[in-house]
Amino acid sequence: MANVTYDIMWREAMMELLDQLEAENPEDPTLAPKDLSEWACIYIKYLQIMRKLETSYDQMVHPQKRQDMRKALEACIGRMLEIRHWMVKLNRGLDFINLDDILVDLKLGPEVLEVPVPKYFIEDRAKELDDRDKFLEALIEKYNVKGPAASPIIRIGAPLGEDEAVLMIQKNERGRQARERARLAAIAKRQRQIEDRRVRLGVTLSHDEAARKIQAAIRGWLWRRRIKKEADKELMFIGMKPKPRDAKRDPQTSEQKNLMRRKRVQLEHVREYDEAIVTLKGKVRELEGQDMRETIQDKVNAWFVEKRNPQTGEYPDFPEAPDGGSRVILNPPPPTLASILEDVGDGKGKKDPKKDMAKKKDPKKDTKKDKKDDGASAAATERIGAVFIPAIEAAVQEFVAKWQDRDETGNFHQKYDQELVKDELRPIVFEEIRLQVDDEMRVLLQNLKDLVEAERAAKLGKKGKKKKKGKKKGKKKGKGKKGKKKKDPTADRSIESLFAELVSNGILQQCPHVHVRDYLGSSSFMAATLEKANIIPDPSMAQVRQALTEYCILPLGSQFIHERSPYIKSLLLYGAEKTGKTLMAQAIANLSGANFFDISPRNTDGKYPGKNVAMMVHMVFKVARTMAPSVIYIDEAEKVFLSDKKKLREFGSQEPFSRIKKELLKEVKGLSTGERVLLLGNSREPYLCVKKDERAFMGFWSKHIFMPLPDYASRRVVWPGLFERHQGRLTYEFDLSTLAHISDGYSAGQLDMVVHSLLTKRRIERLRIAPVDIPEVLQWMCKVEPISKEIDEALRRFMDKTPAMAVLKGGGKPSSAGKKGGKKKGAGGKKKKK
Repeated sequence: MANVTYDIMWREAMMELLDQLEAENPEDPTLAPKDLSEWACIYIKYLQIMRKLETSYDQMVHPQKRQDMRKALEACIGRMLEIRHWMVKLNRGLDFINLDDILVDLKLGPEVLEVPVPKYFIEDRAKELDDRDKFLEALIEKYNVKGPAASPIIRIGAPLGEDEAVLMIQKNERGRQARERARLAAIAKRQRQIEDRRVRLGVTLSHDEAARKIQAAIRGWLWRRRIKKEADKELMFIGMKPKPRDAKRDPQTSEQKNLMRRKRVQLEHVREYDEAIVTLKGKVRELEGQDMRETIQDKVNAWFVEKRNPQTGEYPDFPEAPDGGSRVILNPPPPTLASILEDVGDGKGKKDPKKDMAKKKDPKKDTKKDKKDDGASAAATERIGAVFIPAIEAAVQEFVAKWQDRDETGNFHQKYDQELVKDELRPIVFEEIRLQVDDEMRVLLQNLKDLVEAERAAKLGKKGKKKKKGKKKGKKKGKGKKGKKKKDPTADRSIESLFAELVSNGILQQCPHVHVRDYLGSSSFMAATLEKANIIPDPSMAQVRQALTEYCILPLGSQFIHERSPYIKSLLLYGAEKTGKTLMAQAIANLSGANFFDISPRNTDGKYPGKNVAMMVHMVFKVARTMAPSVIYIDEAEKVFLSDKKKLREFGSQEPFSRIKKELLKEVKGLSTGERVLLLGNSREPYLCVKKDERAFMGFWSKHIFMPLPDYASRRVVWPGLFERHQGRLTYEFDLSTLAHISDGYSAGQLDMVVHSLLTKRRIERLRIAPVDIPEVLQWMCKVEPISKEIDEALRRFMDKTPAMAVLKGGGKPSSAGKKGGKKKGAGGKKKKK
């Protein structure tokens, strides 16, 4: 596509952002969105705007436009996340919001809700990530660290011994030779029967008769092929059969080449822009620097004269650099009400009654009743956050001022604009010159003060006493007990050495290049209908992709978004075996460009024994913070919170799985916004935690995401996707509906294992001759046990205890499972006497 296409897309997105701000804050407050459906429509619109901005930012080649476009894109993403969290509150705390009926009203498909992952999370850090991967690969090779295990396949029986294998090969070879002899004998017998029949009947074909019979057979075959082609064309025309691809004229291939070409042009224009900044900065300093210097000096000199005491002749103190220096003189802050009252006063020394009332009011003496009233009023007046709205407004204003009416007819190749670069550089050059002038003015002011002091001393007949030069020493801040920092046991070590040690122990791992879209699955089309019938449906696989992208990838990928969006420091993925939990954890780390730390109990078993485990957890979190973004992964997370020693012994480990719990709680508690560290837990048996362990385990995680088994709609997507992933393909005539029905109860990982085992290298070569059919798939499916109903029911009982579900099913009262170590009030206590 042409450059103007992305310009139009950007312009449309900015105008739509302006419309969204007006829709959220209309002039008439009664028209403001209130219920979930209205906010859902706004959320969908922001999602569409984000998709437009992301596409145009990815393909725009003008470097300055991309800078302004990125500000709008990040502000739009942040606002979308704010609305998402607000919708969760309106949805009774449930993370999965079913918008089927709203999509139908808007005449949109479910693909609208797929959240795109911005490519600039990786591309803008390509050099940094490439250097990190090379360093990681070198360390893995140096310490001979084992990589991740390959995808499992179904093993048929135990491996044979050498003698048994030879006997089996001989047996198969004899059978093959016997079948070949039988086939040749059958052909010879058939030929003899034909010859005997001809001799017996006395029928001999002439040359012409034989030719006619051959021609008739060939003509029949040609006509049948022609009719089949016509039927296929008709099916393709009505959309019931896909069109065959032409490798040379494939539109997808040509589009991919065009996108790659635009990326090369984009990098070249950025390089030219960076070089121009250095050149033009020197020109701005040379042409306009002297005027800037004189302007600053004139204003500072005027300030000296204005602030000089006319009676004593003393000059004022020059503002210190931490206070802004001459910036306070050039742009004085507007006067506040307090400063005006202090300057004016009432002349009688009367006290302000409002201040006295504020002083008399003691918050410690408030009654419990007042606190309850304040809490109730705060809950009643709770409103959606608006942190990103100023950023959106600033982005729209900047677009209108710089780009809306700009004539770019002469910039066909979309290179940088020199005038805009100069406008961006002037404040930078002005600030550098201002700092230089500040140093000169401080020396000048000190000389003037010395002259004034000398004149005063001469008048009094004394020698002038010069004031001591130097800054006034400020008062040292007292160190309270709360201000004490924990001693860092690795303060004498570099981050590189800690990084290398974690790699050598297999804790810091190389994350495979997987994407969220590798988690195959479809949307649910009946979820909203079930909700109306007071049935809470399972989340669809598309909703899981959407939730993890919004809760994890988008905040981790951008510092600007992470500092301002609703903060999630830990997230639990729970579900049956092979439902894609590890895949999604790796996709989160890969798409956000994060480091991947695996502190799972089995991975760290035997490493850092005894009290050294505290050092291990400290090192992991220190490197994760320093080299953010980072994902810290814990497989079998439920076993970390188990306190039953008998159960812990059953797992067959050298060290108890719960040994990292104490240090883990301390480190996670210290995480804060802006650090871009996410703790991801994976649990296939969360129901192992009971009583106190369950309360601690449940309350530790900010979010609980259930990984479901694929439903019928998802299985229809999963099967073809898995065959394509393993270099196979299902034919158009394959009965996919029947296979989707038969595979009910299997997880996506189990289906992947079936396809991987079926599609051997030899079987892939024979796909054109003998395509895969349902009986062949069933032969391999029969060797895999589906997820049992007992496991599924246990997982659902755990899901009912999660904070959101507990509140929903408990009539609006929060469950004790959602509180960290909290006890139920009144449980086990004595009843009060009436």
